[in-house]
Amino acid sequence: MRIGDAPLTYRTDEAIFRTQTQKIWMGILIISILLFPFISSPYLLFLGCLVGIAVISATGLNILVGLTGQISLGHGGFMGVGAYTAVWFADNLGMPIFLTIPLAGMMTAAVGMVVGLPSLRVKGLYLAIATMAASVILHFVFVHWESVTGGNNGFNLQNSHVFGFDLLCAGHGTYS
Repeated sequence: MRIGDAPLTYRTDEAIFRTQTQKIWMGILIISILLFPFISSPYLLFLGCLVGIAVISATGLNILVGLTGQISLGHGGFMGVGAYTAVWFADNLGMPIFLTIPLAGMMTAAVGMVVGLPSLRVKGLYLAIATMAASVILHFVFVHWESVTGGNNGFNLQNSHVFGFDLLCAGHGTYS
């Protein structure tokens, strides 16, 4: 914060962008993110997808740990539920990516409630152990429910198309 720039009202204190420079840089960032799929190479687009997945995961964990102070060791298991749900809907029902991602989020929330409801009364170390147990159980399901998850071999899914562009997030295709 700059010297002499203390917020004088509640509205300015709660503002996300306080200066014109911050607004301009955020606009440049948003435009860059929106143009990235159209101007990058397939390999950079693949890396961008991986970075996006990691950002989503880290943001969820940051909300959990930062706002509640609770520790979850089962975060990867819940990410797997979302990933397998999105792939299953796309592969078996032919749904587009715009529908599979929200459905995967709802399925993950449902599995999270199955784990979370019995864990409502525990906190601290016991919650960490409960979420770790959920992660171990989910990993066991991912490996052994081969008709849905493909087992240890996983899935081969065709690339997603958004507005006629190949996303290459599934790891297929050639990278230059």
